[in-house]
Amino acid sequence: MDWVVENYQLGQILEVVDPKLNSVYVEEEVELVLKLGLLCTQHRADFRPTMREVARYLNWDDPLPEIADWRHGDSQSSRLSSGFLQALSTGSISISNNLSTMSIEAGR
Repeated sequence: MDWVVENYQLGQILEVVDPKLNSVYVEEEVELVLKLGLLCTQHRADFRPTMREVARYLNWDDPLPEIADWRHGDSQSSRLSSGFLQALSTGSISISNNLSTMSIEAGR
């Protein structure tokens, strides 16, 4: 996770792609999945996108917000910025091994 965040911050997120793929992939799709992974691994569940939002991003129905956009705009954007951007800047993003029933029921 730290490695992906670091490469994202350096503007080279595709550097984390497994070289065994021999560049046989669609860069746009891989970049979307990696950035979406960053969104989905935020520490606070209420900062993560819902499964409905994830599906819309993966189907290209909605554009994935750029991290710079998460600071401003709608309530979703400001909600994301307070947790994820702080975690990015401090390097404190972590993945919890415990899933609560409440977060599963809430579709997160």
